Amino acid sequence: MSNQQFKSMNSDEIYLALKEDIINLKLYPGQLISENEIATLYNVSRTPVKTAFIRLSSEKFIEIVPQKGTYVTLLDMEYIKETIYMRKVIECTVIKDVFENVNDELLNKLSQNLRQQKAIVESPVEDPSEYYKVDNLFHSTIFDFAGKTRLWAILQEFQVYYTRFRMLDIVAVGHFDGVYEEHIALFEAIKNRDKEKVDEIMNIHLQGNIDRLEDKIHNELSHYFI
Repeated sequence: MSNQQFKSMNSDEIYLALKEDIINLKLYPGQLISENEIATLYNVSRTPVKTAFIRLSSEKFIEIVPQKGTYVTLLDMEYIKETIYMRKVIECTVIKDVFENVNDELLNKLSQNLRQQKAIVESPVEDPSEYYKVDNLFHSTIFDFAGKTRLWAILQEFQVYYTRFRMLDIVAVGHFDGVYEEHIALFEAIKNRDKEKVDEIMNIHLQGNIDRLEDKIHNELSHYFI
């Protein structure tokens, strides 16, 4: 959690700050947090913190347990697997839908993104979440081009557990180079309008998080999961 003090933050700002810390694993699954702690950190009263907590709880980022405390939610592996399946089906369909309209504008945007990814792979950033942001932008660019911006936003809302799981993969494994190579392969499949290759690559790309973390999930990271 950031130790920077904030003044005059409202509940929306506190909600966004805490949500980012949870997604980036600065607040880890199962961690106990309190209204008093957060109020002191952000130099505010407990009222906006309480409002932010209620909102985070409704979105399953935290769990408020009466008489015990408030915890960052543990990761649900079954939910994560279902999210991966849903995203694979939807994203493969969206990618194939853009094949008829693939143009230089889309290819140039994806190429620029790949250059950003390459720079991070060659000179790893101090904050792993920076790679996640660039990674996410690669996929959202395709949805934007397909006119499915709202669909991408809806997918993000359903990825409460999966987004943190992806961050866990980035933080625990640091698998930037492999993910980057998968993005290059996906770019080539889009450029060549190769539908079969898209299915193959996306299966590897989305399933890879589980494959890389499988041993850790059952061992040193098991306390992060339900």
